Amino acid sequence: MNLALFKFSAVSAVCSVLLLASGQSFAQPKPVGTILPTGVMATVNGVQIPSSLLEQNVNANVAQGQRDTPELRQLLKDELINREILAQESAKLGLDKTAEAKTQLAQMRQTLMVELLLNDLIKKNPITDVQIKAEYDQRMQALKNEQEYKVALIVTSTEDEAKALLAQLKKGESFEKIATEKSIDPSKARGGQVGWVLPAQILPAISNVMVNLNKGALAVAPIRTQAGWNIIKVEDKRAYQAPSLNEAKNDIRQAFQQQQRAEFVKRLRDGAKVQ
Repeated sequence: MNLALFKFSAVSAVCSVLLLASGQSFAQPKPVGTILPTGVMATVNGVQIPSSLLEQNVNANVAQGQRDTPELRQLLKDELINREILAQESAKLGLDKTAEAKTQLAQMRQTLMVELLLNDLIKKNPITDVQIKAEYDQRMQALKNEQEYKVALIVTSTEDEAKALLAQLKKGESFEKIATEKSIDPSKARGGQVGWVLPAQILPAISNVMVNLNKGALAVAPIRTQAGWNIIKVEDKRAYQAPSLNEAKNDIRQAFQQQQRAEFVKRLRDGAKVQ
């Protein structure tokens, strides 16, 4: 089971639409001598904005590569003040009372509660280094005799077009050129290059053909998948290049967490009364 979470976006000082391009802000400076309560960043028409909200947004921007500077903090502070002013005006006009707004607010609340619950699950059930090492060793043992393939791909919407392009390739036309000009697959941006893959990582319809091709060979006929008609070329082969434990551990941790979440959701679903 895949569980999609829609996360709230942190306020961004870089792409904010509420700040002037010049860096000036709409927010009015507080009167000289005003003393704010501890833990309060600012007040807007009597409504307090907590300092923790500013810190949360500073941390989010730093995580995206920004530097924690006084200028960044001022931009974010002004942004948060502007947002509170706009939110108050929206409420004054009763825009939060419409049916559409109520539906969206309910969905936002639900999304937040789901995220809080699943983060709590991970916090209370951390994935240990021992688990990661055991899973890594098991994966490496299973893949030690595997071969991986460097694959290039052209995808068309019709069989006739695929056959015509395959004929051109067999006459010596450039695979990269045709892929760039004719393929409907995202790999066209790289001249059709998919990169190194294991058979288990791609559709059986393609992998079953791929493993029987020699280095530099084209499949003799287009292969049909849901994406369209595929022309594949095996550019190279090699023994599986295993990543180090350090390189693999984040992927392994995420896989454990996804499994953890799926099992948790299933357990709750099994105990729920759904009509």
